[in-house]
Amino acid sequence: MFQDIAKQAEKFVSSFDALTNAISWGIDKRIRMSIASQFMISGKELEPKEFLKVSDFLKKDIKWYSGINPEMRYTLASLLINQFPDPIQAFSDLKECYNALTKKGFHKGPYTYLAAYTLLTHPKEGMDRSEQAGLAMELYKAMKSKHFFLTSNDDYPLAVLLSNINYSIEHQMENIEFFYHYLGDRVFRKGNDLQFLSHILTYGENSNRERLAENCVNLYEQFRKHNLKIKGIHFSTIGVLALLDEPEKYIYEIISIDSILNEKKLFRWYKEMSLLFSIQMLVKDKIQDKDLLSIGTATNIQAIILAQQAASIAAISAATAAASSSTSN
Repeated sequence: MFQDIAKQAEKFVSSFDALTNAISWGIDKRIRMSIASQFMISGKELEPKEFLKVSDFLKKDIKWYSGINPEMRYTLASLLINQFPDPIQAFSDLKECYNALTKKGFHKGPYTYLAAYTLLTHPKEGMDRSEQAGLAMELYKAMKSKHFFLTSNDDYPLAVLLSNINYSIEHQMENIEFFYHYLGDRVFRKGNDLQFLSHILTYGENSNRERLAENCVNLYEQFRKHNLKIKGIHFSTIGVLALLDEPEKYIYEIISIDSILNEKKLFRWYKEMSLLFSIQMLVKDKIQDKDLLSIGTATNIQAIILAQQAASIAAISAATAAASSSTSN
């Protein structure tokens, strides 16, 4: 496995360098790293010409006043390239999803584009886009009623993802609240990152929520025991790892992957990103093993990884924009 991980690490660095040369050094390094990780997870080669072609198409098509900054545009380009054979056509379909969402009350802006991507990739069987968009808005309003100050536009994509599963809104909200309070009363810090983790666990929950929550607590404590600093950006990734059977047995593999990545100059000042990608690489390896996971569970985990990647980029992008605004003022 570790020989393969070393190759993936090299591919990651290669993708990062190709991306940096294609776009701009001015784009936050963590965003460039996150986009490179999407190509690493999908196994696709990052072709600079194709990436720029798709990105430029989006730039011409998305109105300047839409709130879509270059970071989010690059994120959308990467998502479309990695998931569709024809990313230009896929963007046309994504716009239809975007319009369906805004008609149901989702505010226009970057997070609704991410939500539209989720609607495009995770249609609910037996529902058209308009009906699913309406259900997603009901879910979002239910989230808002429970955590008014925590719930905002950045929860749009997860509301759409949760609209894909066959549980009632009441059942899902009960699970979200269970995970939020169970984990927040133990080792996880309450706030936006924990709410996102609660959404992810609710999507992946398969009847034993207590075990799933305990997996998260045990993983957190194991990482801390091995002197790995856990930050809010890692919460959702721990949730992805917790969906595996007996996830604690993979701790040493993750630590080894983390060590391989930290040998790269790229991660010298971004240790938190190294752990994030280490978990993603481990999970990617495990979901390919049909003896370990059912197809349904593997599909759910893949969906969650994509949502987690996009959310991380969006959060970094928002933080970068806020810092730039503060500096200019």
